[in-house]
Amino acid sequence: MRECLVARLAHEPDLEVVAEAEDGEQAFARIEERKPDVAIVDIEEGRLTGVEIARRVRDDGLRTAVVLLSTDEEPALARAALEAGASAYVLHRGGTRELLEAVRAAAAGDLHPGPCVASTALGARDPEPAPDTRPLSPRERDVLRLLARGLSSQEIAAALGISFKTVVGHRSEIMDKLGIRHVPGLVKYAIRNQLATLED
Repeated sequence: MRECLVARLAHEPDLEVVAEAEDGEQAFARIEERKPDVAIVDIEEGRLTGVEIARRVRDDGLRTAVVLLSTDEEPALARAALEAGASAYVLHRGGTRELLEAVRAAAAGDLHPGPCVASTALGARDPEPAPDTRPLSPRERDVLRLLARGLSSQEIAAALGISFKTVVGHRSEIMDKLGIRHVPGLVKYAIRNQLATLED
């Protein structure tokens, strides 16, 4: 299936396959090494699942958008994938056209849950903050502002003179306080609340 997919993608003038992987651990290693714009990952990837790959990519501050392929139409699984940071959840039966739409949307920074997924899955990636949010601390506002400017967690740590783990902890706390579980939503929040601008 991977060979067929690579061959199909090769026919798209705006897409380029820069790496392949045989399992989840190899896929994540390729993402860290090559830093592609988009990674297409099967949700069942052996010891390291697609959902776990999406979560690692998010938590490590990598800017690769993860498109998950699945045979499961269960909304709860789709929600888990989106909460983990996946940019798209595409069913195998959706076909190549849907996958290509998801890849292009993910590359543009957009969410693409896929028409085959129940609409209830979207609730997990709602960019609007929860109605009763706790205020962000000054340090959390600093982290959010730099995150909105496109800096990775490693770059934020260097800019603020704190450890990578501290940045990851601040990111998790920011997401919990705002009720936003993905980076595009955090960027929109930062711009809306004048913590960042489109020109940053």
